[in-house]
Amino acid sequence: MSIRAKFLILTLLVFLFESCKKEDVIEVIVNKPIDYENISTAKVENYINRIYIDLLGREPLDSETIRDVKLLRADTLGYKSRKTLITRLMTDTSFVVGDSSYKRAYYQRLYDLSKARLLEGAGEEEFYQQIGNAMFGLKVSRLLGDSIGVFSAMVTINRCLNVINSRRNFQLGKIKISDMYAYMLDNPIFDIINMNTLNFVNATFDNMMYRFPSRDEFVIAYDIIDKGKGGSLFGGFATNKPEYCQMLVQSIEFHESMVKWCYLTLIGREPTTQESYNLLQDYYVTKDLQTVQTLILMTDEYAHF
Repeated sequence: MSIRAKFLILTLLVFLFESCKKEDVIEVIVNKPIDYENISTAKVENYINRIYIDLLGREPLDSETIRDVKLLRADTLGYKSRKTLITRLMTDTSFVVGDSSYKRAYYQRLYDLSKARLLEGAGEEEFYQQIGNAMFGLKVSRLLGDSIGVFSAMVTINRCLNVINSRRNFQLGKIKISDMYAYMLDNPIFDIINMNTLNFVNATFDNMMYRFPSRDEFVIAYDIIDKGKGGSLFGGFATNKPEYCQMLVQSIEFHESMVKWCYLTLIGREPTTQESYNLLQDYYVTKDLQTVQTLILMTDEYAHF
């Protein structure tokens, strides 16, 4: 290579080097592990406060905060102590003033949140009013020998009682939260809020799946409810409204929406595709919503650490 060629190459390299700006340099950032020992007590107390509100619907007492700070600090805010705290609030049956027990308060909170989501927060008195009206109609129908009226009144009473009793039955493990949701779709209050079959179908999809039905899904659902015509959706089969509601809550899409609901209510954002996939695999099999909530509540993101 000639001296002239070497000079040209050297000049070009110098030019390229000098033309590089500082912002063109790629920096490698290494995430440092969180130093849990130096997290302020105020942040720990805020974490505890949020857990109590989200799981029990109230703030912790001063004595509870002191106890739980000690629990978390003893484990250096480790995941084991976080899980211990969360599990206690979900399952402890010891007497607690005002709550009866943490476990009862936890299930009451889930029940109230579900009614807020599906029934606009309808109170028990609204269901008892429906039961009272149906009881009166039942007496009249019996006096008149109206067997159809008797049957209709009994169906209304049972639909209301299914909702009222669902909290306790869920707490006792007799039903899953999916069953409770099915009852909250199939009752007179939900019918009043979403009058006529068109609104009912759209509302069930919107509440259960966070979306509206496709045209084909709507036609199938409408025929099931309005005409009693058998139809298949989400791999299930239904011929009437109660079966339709159960078909929805047994679907994998419903369980996926429950994972989404947990993220929205606990963290304030939708889960990523990977987060949803990771939680859905076990949840669809076990139907254990507590595990989904626990795994979210244990994260540093939720704790703001």
